[in-house]
Amino acid sequence: MKLYLNDTSPFSRAVLATAYLCDAPMVLEWVDPWQTPCTLVAVNPFSTIPVLETSDGVALTESLTICEFLMQAYPTEKLTVTKASDTQRMSLLGVSKTLMEVAFRCAALSRFEAEQNELTIRGKEGIKRSVKALIGQLNNNDDLLGPDFSTLYLHVALDYVLFRHANLLSAEERDILTTALHNSPFKDTLAKLSLESLSKKLSYCEYENA
Repeated sequence: MKLYLNDTSPFSRAVLATAYLCDAPMVLEWVDPWQTPCTLVAVNPFSTIPVLETSDGVALTESLTICEFLMQAYPTEKLTVTKASDTQRMSLLGVSKTLMEVAFRCAALSRFEAEQNELTIRGKEGIKRSVKALIGQLNNNDDLLGPDFSTLYLHVALDYVLFRHANLLSAEERDILTTALHNSPFKDTLAKLSLESLSKKLSYCEYENA
């Protein structure tokens, strides 16, 4: 299998972490989707990442779809699949995915347009409200940070918020999130797949052997 990814994409990081935890065999193809490379367009006409090209030549897009495929194809005790019947976990997964999408969109829009773009303003306000709500959940639920896929997605989303939008949060909020991530069951995995590590664009084997 081949995974098309970018070093600064939180969606790519979530998929790579899932693949790593599932011990899924694959090759990494580092691409810049903003340059619309022919290799990426050939498997995904939208030129977005991540994309997983399966061993039978089928292209899977959208990070949750790819992660679900990997967890079903390569089940592991290291990563528990979020059960549809667990409404709290499903809610956490949805909030984490939306937080990641909004945080990414705000960062991307800032590259091309003024900070006062209405979508950016609304997105940043949503990020602040979402973080406050998540902190409330973290303070009131000791089981929230279990070895579940929803926790992995939450970890990646919060990491990205702290990386791109730390200025939107108070010092106390940043400290609370940093402590929560330190207690995450995926701390070691995501430390190995840190943004600094991903910037080196290593091969999959090099990450496995790191």
